[in-house]
Amino acid sequence: MYRFSRSNMMYPMMHSGMGMAPFFKVTVFEQEHFQGKCQEFTSECCNIQQCGFDNIRSIRVESGAWVGYEHHDFQGQQFVLERGEYPHWDSYCGNLAYHVERFMSFRPIFCAAHQSSRMTIYEKENFLGRCTEVCDDYPSLQAMGWCGMEVGSMHVQCGA
Repeated sequence: MYRFSRSNMMYPMMHSGMGMAPFFKVTVFEQEHFQGKCQEFTSECCNIQQCGFDNIRSIRVESGAWVGYEHHDFQGQQFVLERGEYPHWDSYCGNLAYHVERFMSFRPIFCAAHQSSRMTIYEKENFLGRCTEVCDDYPSLQAMGWCGMEVGSMHVQCGA
């Protein structure tokens, strides 16, 4: 396994003062167009069904950046959600070739000091095959020594 790193650091603003809105806040709705059962979250949810929802059909991100997942336990297709309203699946899916109407788990995206960001990319799906640990920004995978044209899977250990 190879490891790449950089010494530059980026520190995010992650604090909210007493009496202020939380840094991370999202409201999810069981029906499209912000209808039906709803619930507000300020932290991750690994399985929306444990909160009494069948699925999430619309989302309102009030603060922070979030990543949503097609399946529970943060698995499957990922959807990056910034502040704004997402009234139905195609407003957050962004990929009409991969039609996903399931949204079962989500969590906030925490920015970390860049020096502590770390991700391992794998040649094949399910974290199999040749792997490389990435700790820096690269203009291309080939520039960092990755020989393949594709990444089969990745595991983010820390950072954003």
